[in-house]
Amino acid sequence: MNIDKNKPSMQSMLDRISTDRLKQYLSSLSDFHTRHSKSPLLNDAGDWIMNELRGIGYKDTFYHSFKATIDNEEFDLRNIICKKQGIDEKLVMVCAHYDCIMNRKEDSDSRAPGANDNGSGVSAIIEIARVLANENLKHSFQFVLFSGEEQGLLGSRNYAKYIKGHNIDLYRLINLDMIGYPFFAPNTVTIERDNNTDANHNQVRENDLKSIEFGEIMKETTSAVNLGFHLGSIYDSDYEPFEANGHVVLGAYDGSADPNKNPHYHSSSDLPEFINWIYLTSVTKLVLATILKVDSINSH
Repeated sequence: MNIDKNKPSMQSMLDRISTDRLKQYLSSLSDFHTRHSKSPLLNDAGDWIMNELRGIGYKDTFYHSFKATIDNEEFDLRNIICKKQGIDEKLVMVCAHYDCIMNRKEDSDSRAPGANDNGSGVSAIIEIARVLANENLKHSFQFVLFSGEEQGLLGSRNYAKYIKGHNIDLYRLINLDMIGYPFFAPNTVTIERDNNTDANHNQVRENDLKSIEFGEIMKETTSAVNLGFHLGSIYDSDYEPFEANGHVVLGAYDGSADPNKNPHYHSSSDLPEFINWIYLTSVTKLVLATILKVDSINSH
């Protein structure tokens, strides 16, 4: 076995995750008046994300465009795909949605900062991409930001169809949807695995065991980033269309999608000032550590 003595340790890579940068990314995203999928401002936000990723050094970054009907009107929507070529073609995807909504799902005009839902997930992905930009990895990676999530997983459904139709070897997927408010318990992350007993949220049973094993990798990493964990199940987010195609998926989630617990959920008060920055930094490190572990494991 060849060991690259120049390869940085995992801890040194985790130490590169910057709370200040997470704040900058998330604040910039939240500055858009709204990122509703019916608003032209979503395209402006997409351009901002695209420019950030290209500025980090990712040349192979592009829009995956599709048409979608929302409230009986057709819209041209765009997912953002950022590719990092590895030694092999086995693909690891880290994804989040960049759109947001208010309590009235059809309201595309009101102020909707979407800081936690889901500026938190987008910011974590940009920061992970930054840290990995100049690292040589075994597997190929895609950092993917979806639109239309709040209208029924429109972006992920379209991209999952593309992945399947082009026979892309999607090995593992981690979805980040709300990772800035630890509402289940203090400093605790929910690890969402593909073991939901509801068939609507677990359409393929054959991939369950590998997802549970994937979750164990993340669980074993929580102590290294000073997090507690709660083991949950995937539910109603962008991993589901990929799970339905048989892929192995996992999610990180803060547990706050409950208006009774979180007064800022789908509200104009979902602002950066309410983000728990230490927690968001820890979850970002957790996701980075998990994908580095996956990249170091011999897979078949």
